Amino acid sequence: MGTLPASVRLALWATAVWNGLAPANTLLDRAFPDIDDVAGDLDRLELWPQIGERVLLCALPHPGHAQAMPKGGTELLADALDAGECVYVPMFGGAIVPEIERYGPASDQGWRARLRAFDCAPTPIHRIEMLTDSAIERRLQAAIAAATSELTQIDLVPWQRSSERDRAAAELSGSFGLPAGMPGRLARTIWSAATVSEAAEAALEHDPIVGAAAHERRQSTLRDLMVGADQVLADATNLAAVVLAGLVPAR
Repeated sequence: MGTLPASVRLALWATAVWNGLAPANTLLDRAFPDIDDVAGDLDRLELWPQIGERVLLCALPHPGHAQAMPKGGTELLADALDAGECVYVPMFGGAIVPEIERYGPASDQGWRARLRAFDCAPTPIHRIEMLTDSAIERRLQAAIAAATSELTQIDLVPWQRSSERDRAAAELSGSFGLPAGMPGRLARTIWSAATVSEAAEAALEHDPIVGAAAHERRQSTLRDLMVGADQVLADATNLAAVVLAGLVPAR
């Protein structure tokens, strides 16, 4: 699987549905277009808007970088770190971790998602409301520039390698669209951040460097870039969600 993280799609499409911007019966198909079977605690997606939640937010945590996670128990944190993602509602509190895996025999495999719900504390969203699309985009550009400067000293820059760049771009295109009404700059930043994260992850798996010092330098730079791109991706997604919900005006 190489599309946007499930939590990014789920946050945007659930918010669109909850605010009348998309039909309710399209939510799972639009949020999980590449998943064959979606099960688990689906009832939360109906309950939360009924009790007044208008926006679904996402977090994309990494070990040592989970500051944006909602405050919950250790099991929520462990599952979200293992999955690399979660969604949560800010007003009353509550989170879902999508656990995605292959299933079926080797000759006929598919993908399934099981949604696991967790309790968590309400989360003030003033930090998200203060974000701007231009500032989020600049953070991504700065992260790319810093990583490029570091990597050009030791290796080819992964997103300048046609194979890795084209693979990431191809995997993030196609029928996996975003809701209508998305601010254009945020939509572009979401796709760009996801592509950079994919390219950095692919480069981590393909390391041509022999020397130990250069290897560790390259791996550290790529990990930092992947974390930074995912933080940008989550912030862009969450700002887009609060705009879709009408909680802040499009800027």
